[in-house]
Amino acid sequence: MITTPPTAPRSEAPVRSSAREVTRPNRIRPRTNLRRDVYPRVLYCGILFLVGATSGIHVKGYTLTVMSGLMLLIAPAALLKKWTVGQLLPVALAFVGTLGWIVSSQINVIAITDQRIISWPSFALYLIGIVVLVGRNLEQLFALAVGVAVGSCFYYLTSGLPALGAPSFENYWKYAFAPWITLIVLYSLAVFGVALRIQALVLILLAFTSLALNYRSHALVCIGAAAVVLVTHYTRDRLARWMQIVLVGITGAVFGSIVPIIARTGIAGQALKDKVETQDTTGAPAIFAGRTESPLSMSAISEKPWFGWGNANYLTDEVFAKGESLAVKIGFDPTLDITSSWRLANGDTSLHSILLNGWAEGGVFVALLPMALIGMAIAIVWNSSRYGIWSALALVVATQALWDLFFSPLSYNLLTILAVLAAIFAARHLPKWTGFGADPAAPVDADVDGLVTAAGRR
Repeated sequence: MITTPPTAPRSEAPVRSSAREVTRPNRIRPRTNLRRDVYPRVLYCGILFLVGATSGIHVKGYTLTVMSGLMLLIAPAALLKKWTVGQLLPVALAFVGTLGWIVSSQINVIAITDQRIISWPSFALYLIGIVVLVGRNLEQLFALAVGVAVGSCFYYLTSGLPALGAPSFENYWKYAFAPWITLIVLYSLAVFGVALRIQALVLILLAFTSLALNYRSHALVCIGAAAVVLVTHYTRDRLARWMQIVLVGITGAVFGSIVPIIARTGIAGQALKDKVETQDTTGAPAIFAGRTESPLSMSAISEKPWFGWGNANYLTDEVFAKGESLAVKIGFDPTLDITSSWRLANGDTSLHSILLNGWAEGGVFVALLPMALIGMAIAIVWNSSRYGIWSALALVVATQALWDLFFSPLSYNLLTILAVLAAIFAARHLPKWTGFGADPAAPVDADVDGLVTAAGRR
């Protein structure tokens, strides 16, 4: 019997692979079921947009809109929801502030239905409704916020700006549209997955548009947000965060110094030139951003720090004299009558600051919420990278809120957007569950990318 030895297995030639194939792994994109995954998200974001848009239908002053009624219907569902510390904190401070307003109203004989008294309850109502509807989901939160932006534009288009006299595109941009259009533009870019550095360039274009239309504060907000985005992007893993923020601060200071120089040449328009020259004559320190009301506010607070005056119109001549004296001490031109800018044409007294106005009129307990919101806005700026593709939007809301809390009075839908600010903060900060309500339904980080990403686009 003749046997043949087993033959060795035939060796195969080694497969050659290019360096590109070796160094670059094959990415397999997960297939997404549009009907199951994307369509429900788009539908719910559309519903949230419509809810936010109802804020454009006016009910009472700057505090109540049709959206307030919807939130009132939704609010009881808060008892079924589990809350985080970050979500509960601003609601608790709004409750404390409301008690402060009530005590102040009784001391100073203010009607309980006054808009000042119901401002913080309105804020709490908006925030509770937002938390119930979106929780900590950024995609849904900004869909609602852009609805508020559209509603605000609708309100100003239908109600106009009667206090400004003859309407003009410049006036509408400055006093009505600019911040809201910025939110709409950035939301559109984020939803379609546009890179953050491109979003920053769009913010810079919006900044120069506002500068040309005599809206310096909005230009500074856009430049500040864009600077944070770009510095974070290009210095990540190279500089410590505090150094990045210092670099942003230097950028803002340089831009703030250049703007008056440009304005005085008249290149950016006669209106901006006149405004800068007028502010130069007051001698106001740069920290007041051209506003003259801060000395009056500080004088009013020093007289009645605990429960305030109830209404700025109740300030006495002695407080005005003390405010004028303080203004001169800190650098205002003593030859100018700065008190004329403290009294509006209708006879009201202007303090022009949500923080200082609230403290002067309602007392220190009323001021706790604005102080907390300032801290939340700063935290959002510091930790902006936590917000992923939504970073530019979060930064614009935060920087605009910082400006408004220090230098603007309460106006239409501003309480709503401050509630959005608090929700943005809570989405990525103080995530500990309080034990109140039911268990959270979904992990918080499932919503970093936009709708288009859900469909498979990167």
